[in-house]
Amino acid sequence: MFISHLTVPEADRGELERHFRHRSGLVDGFPGFLYLQLLRPQAGEATHTFLTAWESREAFREYMRSREHAESHAREPGEIMGRTQVRHEAFEVLMDSRTQPEWLA
Repeated sequence: MFISHLTVPEADRGELERHFRHRSGLVDGFPGFLYLQLLRPQAGEATHTFLTAWESREAFREYMRSREHAESHAREPGEIMGRTQVRHEAFEVLMDSRTQPEWLA
């Protein structure tokens, strides 16, 4: 799981949300991609959190080296992203309520 915490200036928030609603969708068919979510926190410093879930770390790494990733990020609103603070985090999923945990399998 890869999470980006975005701190977006207030004046840019609506436009950033519109950008994500009209995203290219290039990642959707990429091998190993599960889903993505754009979250608007109810509290805290970040104004938005962007989450992508993958079948494996290797699938995520392959996407990061791909043409699809390059094209998708080339579409980002550069002016807004230039004013946005971004913090990235990577997580290993230990449990997912949608699947049986490995330790019970």
